[in-house]
Amino acid sequence: MQLMITPLLWVAMPDSLVSDAAHLRDKTLKVGMIGRACSIFGVSRIYLYKDGIENYEEDGKTIRTLLEYMETPQYLRKKLFGRLSALTYAGLLPPLRTPHHKLEVPISSIRVGDFREGVTMKIGGRTLVDVGLSSPIPLEGTAKEDERVTIVFTSPFPNPKCRMVKKDEAKDYWGYEVKQAPSLGKLVKSVKVDLVILTSRKGRMVAELWPDLIRETKKARSILLVFGSPKRGVFEILSEEGMNPVQISGFTINTIPDQKTATIRTEEALLASLTILNLAIHL
Repeated sequence: MQLMITPLLWVAMPDSLVSDAAHLRDKTLKVGMIGRACSIFGVSRIYLYKDGIENYEEDGKTIRTLLEYMETPQYLRKKLFGRLSALTYAGLLPPLRTPHHKLEVPISSIRVGDFREGVTMKIGGRTLVDVGLSSPIPLEGTAKEDERVTIVFTSPFPNPKCRMVKKDEAKDYWGYEVKQAPSLGKLVKSVKVDLVILTSRKGRMVAELWPDLIRETKKARSILLVFGSPKRGVFEILSEEGMNPVQISGFTINTIPDQKTATIRTEEALLASLTILNLAIHL
C-alpha cells in the first residue's frame, strides 16, 4: 500500500488582519487564535503580505512578533524577545503544545536522536546550546552566538553532545516560520508552490469543487491558502494589482457558504478553511 505524502501547508494573510481590533489586547487575542489554528493543522509557513490600501506597517510588526513569540518554546522566549511593547498582553496567547515545545526533563533522560530547540552561547571558547535543561549542551561544530537552532543529540548522558540540523529533519511537526511579502500579487507570482487556493465570499461553494479539490490536494506537495483583509477580499486586492484570480488559481472557494453574519473574521475563515482542506487531504 502506497503511503500518503502530506503536503506542506502555507497560508497568506494581509498585514491589515488586526485592523478591525482597536486595542492591543484584542489584537493579541486575534493573533493567538490564528497561531493556534495554524499549529493545529500543521501549517509550516505564514506569509504576511502588505495590504496596499493603507499603511499597516506597525500592525504587521505586531502580528509577526506575536506569531513568532507563540511559536518559540517557552524556555527560550525571555532570552530571544526580552521586553517588547507588542508583548504586553502575551499572557493571553494560548499555548501551542506542539512537539517542539518540549518540557523540562532530567538531563539523564535525554536519548541519542532526540530533537530540541535551543539558543547558542559561547563559554570559555566553546559553543554550547541552551535547550531548556539543567545545563547547556556542547555543540559539535560552530555557530553564531544567541542564534536559535534546532539540534539533535548525538551522545547521551553523562556526556551529552548535539549538532545542528534543519527543522524538516525532525519527524514531528516542528512549528511555523513567518515570512513577509511586498504584496499578494507579488507573493503568488514568486512563491514556488504546487497549489494555490484563494478563499472568498465570491468564490464557488466548496461542495461544487469537492472532487477536484480532493484530487488536486493529493497531487500537491505544497499548498498555499490565501485570505483577504477585514475590509477587502482577495478579488479586490488582486484587481488593484491588475491580476485576475482565475489566472492565479483554479480554486477560488467559499468555505463558509450561506453565512448568517455580515462578515467572517480572518481567524474564523482560517479555522473553517483549514478544517475543510484537512479533510480533503486525508480522504
